[in-house]
Amino acid sequence: MDYQKLEYFINAAYYHNFSKAAEASQVTQATISRQIQALEDEIGVSLFIRTKQGVELTQAGKYLFNTASSFMEQHQDIIHGCCKAADEDRFRIRFATGPYEHLLLHEPLKIFQSRYPDSEVTIMAYTYKILASRFFNHSVDFGFCTEDCANACGGLISSTIYNKPWQVVAHNNSPFWDLTRQQQRTLQNQRIITIYRNNYEPVEAYCNKYHLHPSEFIETNFLHTQILMLGSKSAIAIMPPFVKSALPDEMRMEDILTEPLCPNIVAAYNPMVPYQGCLEFLDVCKEYFSN
Repeated sequence: MDYQKLEYFINAAYYHNFSKAAEASQVTQATISRQIQALEDEIGVSLFIRTKQGVELTQAGKYLFNTASSFMEQHQDIIHGCCKAADEDRFRIRFATGPYEHLLLHEPLKIFQSRYPDSEVTIMAYTYKILASRFFNHSVDFGFCTEDCANACGGLISSTIYNKPWQVVAHNNSPFWDLTRQQQRTLQNQRIITIYRNNYEPVEAYCNKYHLHPSEFIETNFLHTQILMLGSKSAIAIMPPFVKSALPDEMRMEDILTEPLCPNIVAAYNPMVPYQGCLEFLDVCKEYFSN
């Protein structure tokens, strides 16, 4: 399945007409027809239904159209990236953070870019599970996440940058704050909003370890969705204290847990990736977070 065939297919799907697709592709209609037939033969399914008015996509054609566009963009990004990579003097780092850790990246990134002004970075935020998968498939160079998430990837070089007890967050008017201190500490009958429940998410494991008594866990994926759900006043969350700066005024955060929940948050990179700059950025993180 080559790039050219997909380009002809996308034009034909867009115009619903082989003649217009040929004009857009600056080739003959016979070429469009021949290449699309070759693509259908290669895949083994029909992509178009031929009509007197033009062509319509089959279900298989609709699926290919929905996925081929992103593939074409990725193809161009790869070519563009290869051309930029020819400049060996520039640092290029693909950063990724967990659902909270982007709040820790701001200052180290400013320091790094002040020292290496020609550096090129991209930043994406993921749940811990997805971030681990990005490390596995080498689509991430440098990540900020929990130590458990980094260790699950294997072979990463990491340094702890944050280790303070997580705290309970609830709306100012949440009935949680009317409980006794002992009831609050045991999370009695509370609905807890967590990041997707899996081996990398620390809150549920903490509750199980210390035999706490929430009524249920409610899943979401990022900080802003947790905040949105906290606005209902019917649930609470447990978050790292550096999140407080991002909380709206109507949210209250307190350190009330008897046993501390202190997952190490680390800066980590894969030494096997070919991109430069990771070691330099790790040095910046060690310097900044040690102060």
